[in-house]
Amino acid sequence: MKGTAFSLVTLLLLTSLSGCFGEDEVAPEPPLEEIRLNHLTMKGTHNSYHVKTPGVSILDPENNYTHAELDVQADRLGVRQFELDVHYIPGIGLRVYHTTLDPSTNCEGFAGCMNILLNWSIENPEHVPLWIFVEPKNLPVVVDELNILEMIQEEIAATWPSNKTITPTDVQGNSPDLRTAITTEGWPTLEESRGKTLFVLLDKTEIRDLYIERNPTLENQTMFAIVDENHSLASVISFVNPETHGDRLRNASDLGFMVRSRPDEATHEAQEANYSRFQLALGTGANFITTDFPGNDQDANYAIWLPKGPVMCNSRTAPSHCDTRNLESWGNYTPMSIG
Repeated sequence: MKGTAFSLVTLLLLTSLSGCFGEDEVAPEPPLEEIRLNHLTMKGTHNSYHVKTPGVSILDPENNYTHAELDVQADRLGVRQFELDVHYIPGIGLRVYHTTLDPSTNCEGFAGCMNILLNWSIENPEHVPLWIFVEPKNLPVVVDELNILEMIQEEIAATWPSNKTITPTDVQGNSPDLRTAITTEGWPTLEESRGKTLFVLLDKTEIRDLYIERNPTLENQTMFAIVDENHSLASVISFVNPETHGDRLRNASDLGFMVRSRPDEATHEAQEANYSRFQLALGTGANFITTDFPGNDQDANYAIWLPKGPVMCNSRTAPSHCDTRNLESWGNYTPMSIG
């Protein structure tokens, strides 16, 4: 009897444990990868402030394009990456326009241009982050002697609330440098970044070098710098031609950097209604598709519209569960007719 009882107890124990180790038990699925900033593709505008200057656009066809107001670009055209050329004028301050021969603009002072976007951002707090690329246009020696980079930083800090910005220090976190943070930990997640803005110094000349020399870790700075992929500050990689720099853009995308390219340049593609460069740009994994023709210029038979909505899951970097419709409400986004 004792042996029989022991056998029954053993059988019951094995039966109860079989639920833990049996073939029918399904292991819990790992959590889905969070959507991060480099998993997105968005439309950007080149010289986002630009308005055709009468006469100049005829003599200089590469400037023959006009952008809508900055908030209209964000609201109606789905633009999330903007570019502001900044000139310092003694006695006046920081102004936004192209050149003295092509000065027409849809906003004037640097702070005023930013405030247009800031007000839109406040009214639409769930938007994916905006990116504002700032290009200083004074000569490098003037930028150096007059501390224009510091003026730009101060104006950004005075205009844009710190709780609505993502800075290089925020992204670096506890990593030894910015590049390491991006290639190992990754960019911030979309959900923790909604309603915020990132600023980038759009320059690869002595001005960029001066910025890095004065701020070797970008601590207490708002703007990211565009540097080579192996630099400790590598974060945003920009090459305007997706054909000649396609491999480099793809490699940078695979490493986790934010990638910028252009589907058109100097109005050549617009004049021919040629979208082949647009397809090449999409294929690089570019996060920013920066165009002169976002869809408002009724004089052009050409416009760039992302194929799946105002902000898309990046075809190269986004995890398979990424759903474009969940990235951002379409709001007032309505493709405008062209031609």
